[in-house]
Amino acid sequence: MSKELKDLIKDFNHYIKYEKRYSKDTIINYTIDLDQFHGNLREQDIIHIKQIGVKHIQDYITLLHKTGLNPASIYRKKSTISSFFSYLFKKKYIHNNPSKKILSPKLKPKLPVVMSIKEIEKLCDIRESSPQAVRDKAIIELMYSSALRLSETTALNENSIDLNSKIITVIGKGDKTRYLPVGKHAINAIKGWLIIRKDLINKDETALFINKFGTRLSNRSIQQRLSFWCKQKGLSFQINPHVLRHSCATHLLESSGDIRAVQEFLGHQDISTTQIYTSVNFDYIKSVYDKTHPRAK
Repeated sequence: MSKELKDLIKDFNHYIKYEKRYSKDTIINYTIDLDQFHGNLREQDIIHIKQIGVKHIQDYITLLHKTGLNPASIYRKKSTISSFFSYLFKKKYIHNNPSKKILSPKLKPKLPVVMSIKEIEKLCDIRESSPQAVRDKAIIELMYSSALRLSETTALNENSIDLNSKIITVIGKGDKTRYLPVGKHAINAIKGWLIIRKDLINKDETALFINKFGTRLSNRSIQQRLSFWCKQKGLSFQINPHVLRHSCATHLLESSGDIRAVQEFLGHQDISTTQIYTSVNFDYIKSVYDKTHPRAK
């Protein structure tokens, strides 16, 4: 007797968690997407995978579009469904993959928000001496210095950083380890924070960045503190933690022009992910071209 759709979804969730080792956030998104898709199929009395054809998936994608869901979210849900059916095909639960012929709204490339070097300097110029301010400065300096993702930052432990060699060990997506350099300003900020941290930390807590209760700082807390400092510094925009990563990557690419090195630094598997920064760089590249190319004028 063939497995029901709900059981196959459970198998797939186990697969992406333990075999593919996707990040926690990715697993949550995949679970939500498939639960919603499953709910739509149940309304049509579809409970077995072999009942699903191209039309069922396409009708679901069209329904999402009609409800006004933004193209990026629809594209993500389509990608989740495609990954699920690719898994089923790989495991031979199905002989044909109906998701291959599905159409979804075209996505316009979304360029990352990038801060100027002056804006970064303004944000990092935190001179308050409270424990929270010293910690926040260390977080901002480090995230910009080493282009860290938010989840990579909160996952850091005290032993993740070697202050002498100025190297930080980061566990990125898919539990892949990267060893990254840390700049002088970030090192100094972290040294200042470690002096304060030792008097606040709970027993047996290993986290590098902690809250007022002495336990690991959450993603949400860092987001809130970044918003706070943007307002304090009179910056005319709100930033999310990824903006520091984008800004670091763009500034590195502007200075070096070495996209392969930046790819490794960011921990991108596919260089096409890194290439978005070449679009951000166009104005800069054009100005360099106009000034230096012998046939530009």
